[in-house]
Amino acid sequence: MSQYTTIDKDLKKGPHASITSPPPKSKAARFNAHTLRKLQAAVDNDPEINLMTQMPMDYTTRLIEFQGEGREESREIIEKSETIKRQNGDIRDCLQASDPADIVWPLSSAVLGLLEETSHIAEPLPDGLSQRLLNLMQTSEVLWKSLFPEQIMVFKCDAGVVVKAVRRVDDDTEYTTLQYLECHKPDIPAPRPLGYVRMSGITFIFQTYKPSTTLATTDGSALGGVAGEGCKDIRRHLRKSEKPIRSLTEFEEFLFSSPHPGGQVLTELIRQLYPALPTEMKIVFTHGDLRPDNITVDMDDCNQWVVTGLLDWEYSGFYPEYCEAFKCTNCLAPYEEHDWYLFLPGCISPKRYAHWWLLDRVREARVV
Repeated sequence: MSQYTTIDKDLKKGPHASITSPPPKSKAARFNAHTLRKLQAAVDNDPEINLMTQMPMDYTTRLIEFQGEGREESREIIEKSETIKRQNGDIRDCLQASDPADIVWPLSSAVLGLLEETSHIAEPLPDGLSQRLLNLMQTSEVLWKSLFPEQIMVFKCDAGVVVKAVRRVDDDTEYTTLQYLECHKPDIPAPRPLGYVRMSGITFIFQTYKPSTTLATTDGSALGGVAGEGCKDIRRHLRKSEKPIRSLTEFEEFLFSSPHPGGQVLTELIRQLYPALPTEMKIVFTHGDLRPDNITVDMDDCNQWVVTGLLDWEYSGFYPEYCEAFKCTNCLAPYEEHDWYLFLPGCISPKRYAHWWLLDRVREARVV
């Protein structure tokens, strides 16, 4: 039963009481009374509980609805409230200690130690994982917020551990990539995987942390993910291949696919302009989202910036060698002022794959 079913039933009861009954309470008053009873029950069960985890997720919106139901000004207040909520949102607001926590990949000893330290009254692991994970998230420092922080945020748990919290993750590419790099390419400065948990519809990706600065703040078999997650094409929206792709020809067919009907004339013209697929074209492991925000740097003793890390591997995988050239310019706008695009490394520069890059810019008009 929904947490609001009882509330809605109470609010729909009419004031059919005797003439001696006290005046009926408003919907807003009854809503507050119900919320208080819920909070009191939580405190009775655990006197040290964090009450923020027990508040209804849309408390403010529902209260405003009950206070000004049917009035135009109330709708304006609700819209303003939703805007503020989005700006000040926090993915942790959705966590409920009563929800089960599922460990998808084992937690490292460092993460287990942090969870053990969070509470002296919560049940020991693994039974107390949900409460301990919630406590850890509430006490962790916010490192980064997306434009919609209720969807994705990054937290610093301690000096060497961070966790990326993401809502509605469709696959595990980012984590399996970190595992692959740790095993096969340990010299690449990528974070090391420390565990993977799902709870309350949110995925928690624990990984190592090294203090640094992002560049943005300074002046084998099937193609796609390493664990068979398929190919991805991220432009305005993310598209994923529905079947395994095992050749350059199949990959190009996937790039031409589009949810929009028609457009076959443009598609055929672009095909005619394509160079013959060279037999020596390599399939290489690529990052898929190389931009200043995902590159960390430090200044060395000679006052030179040195790359110390590459972050966010969720779009990585095995792709044709020319792919990174147009993937790393997906955000290039017609009136772009950031000169990052003029200093791309030679191995992924559009200058190296000019024909492919220019044709992809034309193709983009069809697939977005």
